[in-house]
Amino acid sequence: MRGFGWWVGLAIAALVWTAPARAEWFEVRTDHFVLVTDGDETAARDFATRLERFDGALRQLYGIADNPDLHSRPVAIYALDPRLFFDVCRCPGVLGYYSGPLAGPRIIGISDPKADRRLKLGDLHSQALMLHEYSHHFMLTNFPGAYPYWYVEGFAEFNANVDFGEDGSIVLGYPANYRGSALLGGSNLPLRRLVAPEQYGFGDNVDLTYGRAWLLTHYLMLRPERSGQLNRYLAAIRAGKSSLVAAKDAFGDFDTLDRELDAYMKGALAPPLRIPAASAPPKVALRRLTAGEEDVLPAWLTMKDGVAKGYRKGYALKAERAARKHPDDAVAQAMAAEVSFMADRFAEAEALADRALELDPKSDRALLLKGRLATQKAIEGAPKDSAGWAAGREWFVRANRADPQSVEAFYRYFGSYAWAGKAVPAGAVQGLIRASILAPENEQVAVSLALQKLREGDGAAARSLLIPLASAPHRPRDDNVAQSIIGQIDGGKTQDAITALAALEVKARGRY
Repeated sequence: MRGFGWWVGLAIAALVWTAPARAEWFEVRTDHFVLVTDGDETAARDFATRLERFDGALRQLYGIADNPDLHSRPVAIYALDPRLFFDVCRCPGVLGYYSGPLAGPRIIGISDPKADRRLKLGDLHSQALMLHEYSHHFMLTNFPGAYPYWYVEGFAEFNANVDFGEDGSIVLGYPANYRGSALLGGSNLPLRRLVAPEQYGFGDNVDLTYGRAWLLTHYLMLRPERSGQLNRYLAAIRAGKSSLVAAKDAFGDFDTLDRELDAYMKGALAPPLRIPAASAPPKVALRRLTAGEEDVLPAWLTMKDGVAKGYRKGYALKAERAARKHPDDAVAQAMAAEVSFMADRFAEAEALADRALELDPKSDRALLLKGRLATQKAIEGAPKDSAGWAAGREWFVRANRADPQSVEAFYRYFGSYAWAGKAVPAGAVQGLIRASILAPENEQVAVSLALQKLREGDGAAARSLLIPLASAPHRPRDDNVAQSIIGQIDGGKTQDAITALAALEVKARGRY
């Protein structure tokens, strides 16, 4: 197939400057996704169906069986009009992002179907952005471990450029043309810098790094002369070798592979892969968001990923006003309560949570917030206030009864002992282990469980939990605390590792 054509600037311009008129808000649920978007009902249903088909195609391609356990923790995708996205994100130059908080993994990104229809396969569709971010989640949850930065991004870029066939099949592995200008622009990123940036320096050109990562992934995945080398490279990293050593062993001479990649980029690319349709169509359930949910959603989304302290009250006031307009909407009350809590408006948060529970006594998000409010004073002012911790613990038990698979309930119940300086009962530890199974992508759970295991004398378990954090692609470059703790564990300095990990755990858990 042909190589690169259209460039990233054209695609971004189309996405940013086209703001289609929107209509109603919908929530669409499938086994692996909760899609929240505004627009047309048919389009929302079709989008959710494509997401589910994409998950099925990845499972076929990479040999990953479906895990019904994870159906209780679907990925929430907020597909937003460009104007609303930039209001919520406050992140110039970013068109979508993935995060894995306790409440559940989520992707927030631009959705611009009209602009997408004017673009070609391999251009920067808003759909490709969503699929790129979901590929990160797929990697983290289905085969967590140590992966080099280039492969994390190359994997996501390789998967994201797809064509959905009318017969239910998916063609996967089209060129990421929006990286073409960086790849063909004359700059160079030799293989040694790509696979071992810690030794040779991280590149400043993100487009070039992502583009070269996509190119190497595409070449190793689809060209028969390099068959098996990518698997050998990744296996060597999992066995403990550095990326540089693993790459030399698996790929051979770097200069030779660099020349092959340059020729591949300028010549004919290998044809993409066709993944046949699943045996049964995905199950899709759609509902219209309530008026209260629609009104609270912008403030809630904005606050969920952090707002500077001086601006939080304004968003809380917006959410509280919206909730007052809909006093009989339990979900709107709970959402507004969360916004008020994040703005340190604890009395308002409590009143809203109480109203949510009057309307829906099994509202797990309101129950969790009541627990957090009950322990707020205990953790900030009087750590030995056992009554405050006990009160919070009861709310977390009730939240667990309302949702037996709630990762946040397991995590905070464990913390109601551990962070109060109490002996943690076996049941609370088992709950935290269950949380790590349901949310392998969550840093807070991983760090708390690693600390618990290290205190129990199980350094191997602690080490395995820290490895994904040490190799996270967007971690700080000059302060890899998780890697330092792994080194202490390997060196037998268990007490030093416990001290360092305890400090990391306090930082990771943030506000109770």
